[in-house]
Amino acid sequence: MHANKRSFLKRSFLFRPLLILLSVLGLGFVPAISTVQAQEIENLGTFKFWTAWKARDSKGVICYISSQPQVALPTNVNRDPIHFLVVNRLGEGTINEVQILLGYPLDPNFEGELSIGNQRFGTLVDKDQQSPSTLWGIPSDERSIVNAMKAGSSMTVKARSQRGTNTTDTYSLSGVTAALEKVSQTCG
Repeated sequence: MHANKRSFLKRSFLFRPLLILLSVLGLGFVPAISTVQAQEIENLGTFKFWTAWKARDSKGVICYISSQPQVALPTNVNRDPIHFLVVNRLGEGTINEVQILLGYPLDPNFEGELSIGNQRFGTLVDKDQQSPSTLWGIPSDERSIVNAMKAGSSMTVKARSQRGTNTTDTYSLSGVTAALEKVSQTCG
Protein backbone atom coordinates (compact mmCIF):
# COMPACT_ATOMS: atom_id res chain seq x y z
CA MET A 1 0.00 0.00 0.00
CA HIS A 2 1.24 3.49 -0.83
CA ALA A 3 0.30 5.30 2.40
CA ASN A 4 0.86 4.24 5.96
CA LYS A 5 -2.14 2.55 7.50
CA ARG A 6 -2.59 5.01 10.37
CA SER A 7 -2.78 7.98 7.99
CA PHE A 8 -5.24 6.15 5.76
CA LEU A 9 -7.50 5.14 8.65
CA LYS A 10 -7.47 8.72 9.94
CA ARG A 11 -8.66 9.85 6.49
CA SER A 12 -11.42 7.21 6.56
CA PHE A 13 -12.74 8.46 9.88
CA LEU A 14 -12.56 12.05 8.65
CA PHE A 15 -14.81 11.03 5.77
CA ARG A 16 -17.88 10.71 8.00
CA PRO A 17 -18.44 14.49 8.36
CA LEU A 18 -18.40 14.78 4.57
CA LEU A 19 -21.07 12.09 4.29
CA ILE A 20 -23.11 14.09 6.74
CA LEU A 21 -22.72 17.22 4.63
CA LEU A 22 -23.74 15.42 1.48
CA SER A 23 -26.74 13.90 3.23
CA VAL A 24 -27.89 17.26 4.53
CA LEU A 25 -27.40 18.73 1.07
CA GLY A 26 -29.72 16.09 -0.36
CA LEU A 27 -27.09 14.23 -2.34
CA GLY A 28 -28.42 10.84 -1.31
CA PHE A 29 -26.08 9.69 1.43
CA VAL A 30 -27.12 8.29 4.80
CA PRO A 31 -24.85 9.46 7.60
CA ALA A 32 -23.82 7.31 10.52
CA ILE A 33 -23.69 10.29 12.91
CA SER A 34 -24.50 13.97 12.65
CA THR A 35 -22.06 16.66 13.74
CA VAL A 36 -22.80 19.32 11.13
CA GLN A 37 -25.67 21.77 11.47
CA ALA A 38 -27.67 22.42 8.28
CA GLN A 39 -27.49 26.18 8.79
CA GLU A 40 -23.68 25.95 8.71
CA ILE A 41 -23.53 24.60 5.14
CA GLU A 42 -22.95 27.18 2.44
CA ASN A 43 -23.08 26.71 -1.32
CA LEU A 44 -20.26 28.93 -2.58
CA GLY A 45 -21.36 28.66 -6.19
CA THR A 46 -21.59 26.34 -9.16
CA PHE A 47 -18.97 26.65 -11.87
CA LYS A 48 -20.09 24.68 -14.91
CA PHE A 49 -19.83 21.04 -13.73
CA TRP A 50 -18.34 21.73 -10.27
CA THR A 51 -19.84 23.16 -7.08
CA ALA A 52 -17.89 24.70 -4.19
CA TRP A 53 -19.10 24.20 -0.59
CA LYS A 54 -18.22 25.42 2.88
CA ALA A 55 -19.32 23.92 6.19
CA ARG A 56 -18.21 23.53 9.77
CA ASP A 57 -17.96 20.45 11.95
CA SER A 58 -16.61 19.90 15.46
CA LYS A 59 -13.02 20.23 14.17
CA GLY A 60 -13.50 23.43 12.18
CA VAL A 61 -14.14 24.57 8.63
CA ILE A 62 -14.46 22.09 5.77
CA CYS A 63 -14.39 23.38 2.20
CA TYR A 64 -14.70 21.18 -0.82
CA ILE A 65 -15.67 20.96 -4.45
CA SER A 66 -17.85 18.24 -5.92
CA SER A 67 -19.06 16.97 -9.26
CA GLN A 68 -20.95 14.02 -10.66
CA PRO A 69 -19.82 12.12 -13.76
CA GLN A 70 -21.21 13.06 -17.13
CA VAL A 71 -20.95 9.40 -18.19
CA ALA A 72 -21.19 6.42 -15.80
CA LEU A 73 -20.70 2.96 -17.34
CA PRO A 74 -22.12 0.41 -17.42
CA THR A 75 -25.54 1.98 -17.45
CA ASN A 76 -27.38 -1.20 -16.42
CA VAL A 77 -26.15 -1.35 -12.80
CA ASN A 78 -27.77 0.15 -9.70
CA ARG A 79 -25.54 2.63 -7.90
CA ASP A 80 -26.00 5.22 -5.22
CA PRO A 81 -25.05 8.78 -6.23
CA ILE A 82 -21.53 9.12 -7.60
CA HIS A 83 -19.34 12.10 -6.66
CA PHE A 84 -15.76 13.24 -7.08
CA LEU A 85 -14.57 15.52 -4.27
CA VAL A 86 -11.52 17.58 -3.41
CA VAL A 87 -11.67 18.40 0.30
CA ASN A 88 -9.85 20.92 2.50
CA ARG A 89 -10.26 20.36 6.25
CA LEU A 90 -8.85 23.49 7.84
CA GLY A 91 -9.12 22.13 11.40
CA GLU A 92 -7.11 19.07 10.38
CA GLY A 93 -4.63 20.89 8.14
CA THR A 94 -5.72 18.73 5.21
CA ILE A 95 -5.53 20.28 1.73
CA ASN A 96 -6.60 18.71 -1.60
CA GLU A 97 -7.81 15.40 -0.16
CA VAL A 98 -9.18 13.41 -3.13
CA GLN A 99 -12.27 11.28 -2.48
CA ILE A 100 -14.31 9.41 -5.08
CA LEU A 101 -17.72 8.17 -3.96
CA LEU A 102 -18.56 5.34 -6.35
CA GLY A 103 -22.06 4.40 -5.24
CA TYR A 104 -21.34 0.74 -4.47
CA PRO A 105 -19.15 -1.35 -2.15
CA LEU A 106 -15.72 -1.73 -3.74
CA ASP A 107 -13.72 -4.90 -4.26
CA PRO A 108 -11.12 -4.43 -1.48
CA ASN A 109 -8.48 -6.24 -3.57
CA PHE A 110 -8.80 -3.96 -6.62
CA GLU A 111 -6.94 -0.67 -6.67
CA GLY A 112 -8.85 1.78 -8.85
CA GLU A 113 -7.37 4.08 -11.45
CA LEU A 114 -7.75 7.79 -12.03
CA SER A 115 -6.80 9.15 -15.47
CA ILE A 116 -6.48 12.78 -16.52
CA GLY A 117 -5.19 13.21 -20.05
CA ASN A 118 -2.14 10.97 -20.39
CA GLN A 119 -1.49 10.94 -16.62
CA ARG A 120 -2.48 7.93 -14.52
CA PHE A 121 -2.83 7.98 -10.75
CA GLY A 122 -3.34 5.08 -8.39
CA THR A 123 -6.06 5.14 -5.76
CA LEU A 124 -6.55 3.47 -2.41
CA VAL A 125 -9.40 1.25 -1.29
CA ASP A 126 -10.23 1.16 2.41
CA LYS A 127 -9.39 -2.48 3.08
CA ASP A 128 -10.77 -2.17 6.63
CA GLN A 129 -14.14 -1.18 5.13
CA GLN A 130 -14.64 2.03 7.14
CA SER A 131 -15.69 3.70 3.85
CA PRO A 132 -16.42 0.73 1.55
CA SER A 133 -17.76 2.82 -1.36
CA THR A 134 -14.90 5.32 -1.52
CA LEU A 135 -11.66 5.46 -3.45
CA TRP A 136 -9.02 7.77 -1.97
CA GLY A 137 -6.25 9.62 -3.73
CA ILE A 138 -2.77 8.54 -2.70
CA PRO A 139 -1.74 11.36 -0.35
CA SER A 140 1.61 11.96 -2.06
CA ASP A 141 -0.18 12.28 -5.44
CA GLU A 142 -3.04 14.58 -4.43
CA ARG A 143 -1.31 17.85 -5.33
CA SER A 144 -0.42 16.40 -8.75
CA ILE A 145 -3.99 15.16 -9.22
CA VAL A 146 -5.42 18.62 -8.50
CA ASN A 147 -2.88 20.29 -10.81
CA ALA A 148 -3.74 17.82 -13.59
CA MET A 149 -7.45 18.51 -13.03
CA LYS A 150 -6.84 22.24 -13.49
CA ALA A 151 -4.95 21.63 -16.73
CA GLY A 152 -7.19 18.88 -18.12
CA SER A 153 -10.53 18.72 -19.89
CA SER A 154 -11.84 15.37 -18.65
CA MET A 155 -11.09 12.75 -16.03
CA THR A 156 -11.86 9.03 -15.88
CA VAL A 157 -12.19 6.82 -12.81
CA LYS A 158 -12.09 3.02 -13.13
CA ALA A 159 -13.04 0.71 -10.28
CA ARG A 160 -14.57 -2.70 -9.48
CA SER A 161 -17.47 -3.58 -7.20
CA GLN A 162 -17.47 -6.39 -4.64
CA ARG A 163 -19.63 -8.29 -7.14
CA GLY A 164 -16.92 -8.00 -9.80
CA THR A 165 -18.57 -5.32 -11.96
CA ASN A 166 -16.04 -3.00 -13.59
CA THR A 167 -17.16 0.63 -13.82
CA THR A 168 -15.85 3.65 -15.70
CA ASP A 169 -16.97 7.16 -14.77
CA THR A 170 -16.02 10.19 -16.86
CA TYR A 171 -16.11 13.71 -15.45
CA SER A 172 -15.85 17.03 -17.24
CA LEU A 173 -13.20 19.27 -15.70
CA SER A 174 -14.91 22.37 -17.04
CA GLY A 175 -15.28 24.74 -14.08
CA VAL A 176 -12.96 22.86 -11.71
CA THR A 177 -10.35 25.64 -11.61
CA ALA A 178 -12.95 28.31 -10.80
CA ALA A 179 -14.47 26.10 -8.07
CA LEU A 180 -11.05 25.45 -6.53
CA GLU A 181 -10.25 29.17 -6.65
CA LYS A 182 -13.54 29.97 -4.90
CA VAL A 183 -12.74 27.49 -2.13
CA SER A 184 -9.25 28.95 -1.82
CA GLN A 185 -10.56 32.54 -1.64
CA THR A 186 -13.24 31.67 0.88
CA CYS A 187 -11.44 29.17 3.03
CA GLY A 188 -7.81 30.29 2.71
